[in-house]
Amino acid sequence: MNQSYRTLFYAITFWVLLSGVSQPALARDLAATNPCVSSDPSLGDSAHWAVLAVEQFAALDYQAAVDTVNACFDRWGPAAGQQQKAMHDRNKRCPKTGKVSKRARKKIEANYLINDVSLALWAKARSLDRLGDKRLARDAYGQCVYMSCGRAWDPKGWYWSPAQDCAEQVQPLLNRSP
Repeated sequence: MNQSYRTLFYAITFWVLLSGVSQPALARDLAATNPCVSSDPSLGDSAHWAVLAVEQFAALDYQAAVDTVNACFDRWGPAAGQQQKAMHDRNKRCPKTGKVSKRARKKIEANYLINDVSLALWAKARSLDRLGDKRLARDAYGQCVYMSCGRAWDPKGWYWSPAQDCAEQVQPLLNRSP
């Protein structure tokens, strides 16, 4: 495990465990009923879905993370993909990563659907990679990389790009035969 992945993994695990967004038992119950619907009024459905997938990834329940993303992707993926395409077509710059101003943070948060789908695809791609399904992992990494303007919050106080991490993680898979 390289250092950047280890840091990212620990940051996500720490955030999941301490955020109070969803407790593991609650997440399992919601995933069993409908992972696409949030029972937390302060957390939208697409955010719940992405957080649940990351939580499952952090708990090393890779198949559950894949299943969660697959269960809800058709609900938010196409719209997020269209938003991403529109940004590319208009030559709009993607938000910055790292520490950002309050103004930049508001712009990032306004792209919540792209952010949520990007993060969910990150969890799916990383999970498929961990499960050893290299072909499906390459496909999921490709979807994640396409969502280049998605940003995820790190509890240490900065934003990171799931697409950038996916681009780095897919490199070893691209050098292998299918």
